[in-house]
Amino acid sequence: MERPILTTERLILRQVQMSDAERIATLAGAFEVAEYTLNMPHPYEPYMATEWITGVHNRTDDDPTYTFAISQRTDQQLIGMIGFTVDERHNKTEIGYWIGKRYWGNGYTTEAAQAIVDYCFDTLELNRVEASYYASNTRSKRVMEKIGMSYEGTQRQAIVREIPALNYRKVHDLGMYAILREDWLKNRG
Repeated sequence: MERPILTTERLILRQVQMSDAERIATLAGAFEVAEYTLNMPHPYEPYMATEWITGVHNRTDDDPTYTFAISQRTDQQLIGMIGFTVDERHNKTEIGYWIGKRYWGNGYTTEAAQAIVDYCFDTLELNRVEASYYASNTRSKRVMEKIGMSYEGTQRQAIVREIPALNYRKVHDLGMYAILREDWLKNRG
């Protein structure tokens, strides 16, 4: 299933390739990355990335899921992933992302997320883009604020994150942010 390639000042958001498997396993293998995702396994083995990429490539053209590898423009190096699934009935989507720990604090996630929001409103003509974050993940919260999303509330003790290999279990509050098409249009003003 082909998806568009999106470019920003420093990034290329492109289809994930089988050649990305080792890099994904390395970056996603950091506990600090896995900790703030709902389902990412830890430890993250290369075969897991290969199986995941195969699943992405096996999606049909009518699948409403969009998955992008986030790569730097300068060296084409994959630094993370971002994606969303369109809810056609409600004309909205929820975005999700992760970025390799060594790339934190450089604005890459914000840049990629803004490109996705712009694509969702400008090209797909959705009405709403939302995102959620573990309340303890203030970096993710900040990304949502920087791309113009508004805080909508916190679901207390909504998520249980378990990593069986580490005997890790933590209950998280889930913060919610969203931006509407009308807000996005005003912000572009």
